[in-house]
Formats: sequence, structure tokens, C-alpha cells
Amino acid sequence: MNVLCRKRRRYRNFYCCRFALREIVVIWRFISNDIKDTIVPSVIAFFNGWIYVRPPIRYLPGQLLFSLIYASLYIYTFCISNQLHSIAEDAINKPYRPLPTGFVTQKETKIRFLIYNALFLIVAFYLHIFFISIAWIVVTAGLNQWGWSSHWLTKNHLGMSLGTFILFTAQWVIASPEGKISGNVYWYFALLSIWAGSSLPLQDFRDVEGDRLMGRKTLTISLGEEKGRLVMIFQYLIMSPALVLMAMLTQVTMVHLLDTILLRCLLFAQIGVHWYIAYRIWYFRSPKEDDFTYHLYVFLFCALVPMLNLLCESR
Repeated sequence: MNVLCRKRRRYRNFYCCRFALREIVVIWRFISNDIKDTIVPSVIAFFNGWIYVRPPIRYLPGQLLFSLIYASLYIYTFCISNQLHSIAEDAINKPYRPLPTGFVTQKETKIRFLIYNALFLIVAFYLHIFFISIAWIVVTAGLNQWGWSSHWLTKNHLGMSLGTFILFTAQWVIASPEGKISGNVYWYFALLSIWAGSSLPLQDFRDVEGDRLMGRKTLTISLGEEKGRLVMIFQYLIMSPALVLMAMLTQVTMVHLLDTILLRCLLFAQIGVHWYIAYRIWYFRSPKEDDFTYHLYVFLFCALVPMLNLLCESR
């Protein structure tokens, strides 16, 4: 009898481990394209808040773990919803994803969608960011179910700007035991989020055929490639650097910014990167080059998040 119980326990442990490992693989295959775009900026935003607030170091391991869990659930719930509604597009542009390959079924994915959204809200409630997370679920539904992603203005300027602001705010609260955010930090996040959303149509130069198949009115499809590139060149030459400058001015005055060598270097560096991206938009037009240009935007995004602390330290 004892031998039989031990065998059953071993089999149960084996199947539990097998299930857990497969689930990790499923999660990875859904979110692997978004590690650099979402998980990395999330961790940077967390440490940005941690350094700004400076709570006792003993809180760091636990809060960092919660930061990673929250960021993973944040992007996983979005990716499940997004990929459920873009199977035909992914079959063309991203055929390696789990749904086009048949690694998971639509029915299994819908069940995961419900389970992980519930888990997301449970974690959010524990971390005192429940209503922020409800807002993210609404934005996810807007982008993937209510048609926001069908037009470049609602997708990027509305959906992605709101999503970025929600992520920044949530990570800041996770980093701070008191969960407080000052007004000028809110404004920095708001302007940086608007920058992120308004600069993001850059990514649509890469996936034109899939977007056309799905009936989306991306910037490229709405205006044509030439006009679309001209609009984004104007964005990166003028609008995006101006938004970053406005974000910087939420923390320091213009006089202080121009009088401080480090801040002056940061100002000119961000302008230089923006202008280099604008140059690449016009002169480097293959899907591979457009993808590299997009990842320059991601790099700049990651660099602008911790700039908040450099601005504050200079005061």
C-alpha cells in the first residue's frame, strides 16, 4: 500500500512539474517578442522609482519579484488577447507564434485569458494597484476587441500612451512602500507616455502586408509610405524632442537645464538620437532596417525612463 502511494505521489509530482514547465514555455512563446519592449522598461521604471523613493534595502528582493510578476502578467494578458484576435495576421508576419503553429488551441488560449486576467487582478489588489490594473484591462480590450488598433491614431496616441502611463505608475507604486507619487513625477510620466505613443507609428513600416490583411489603417496604409515617412520624420525632428524637453522641464527649470553640463549633454544627446532615427526613416527602408530603426526607439525609451532621477539629483 505504501509503495502504491509513493508511486502515485511520484506520478503526481511528475505531471505537476511537466504541466508547470509547459506553461512556462507557453508564456515565453506568447511574450518573447515583448521582453525588450515591455519587461525591460518595466524593470527600469521600478528601479527608477526605487532610487527616487529610497526605501529600506530589505524591501528590494520582494518588491523586485512583485515587479517582475506584475510586468509579466501585464504583457501576457495583453499578448493573449492580441494574438487571439490576430491569428490570420500572425500567420503571415509572425508564423512562429503559438497559435499559428498549433502549439496551443484557441480554446486553451481563451481559458488562459480568463485565468491570467483573474490572477493579474489578484496580484494588483495585493499591491494596491487594482484600479490602475482595471484600466489596463480596459485599454487591452479597446486595442484588441473594440477596434482601437484599427487606426494608427487610436492605437498609438490613445492606447499605447495610456498603457505606458499605467505601467509607469504601477511600477512606481510597487517600488514605493507608501505608494505615493508626487505631481511633477506624474507630469513626467504623462509627457513621456505621450512621447512613447506618438513616436510608435514607426513600428508599422515593418508589417504592412499583415496590417493590410487585417484592415488596419496604420499611418503607412492611411497616408502611403512616402507621406507616412515624412510625417514620422517631422515627429522625430520636432515633436518627439520637444516632448522630451517638456518632460525634463517638469523637474528642472530651463535656466538650470542649460547651466548644468550633464543636463545639457542629455538634452543634446536625446535630440541627436531623435534626428538619427529621422534620418534612418527616410534612407533605410527595408523591413530589416525598419526593424533596427524601431529598436533604436526602444533603446531611447529605456534610456529616457531613468533620466528622471538624473534630473532630480541635479537640483
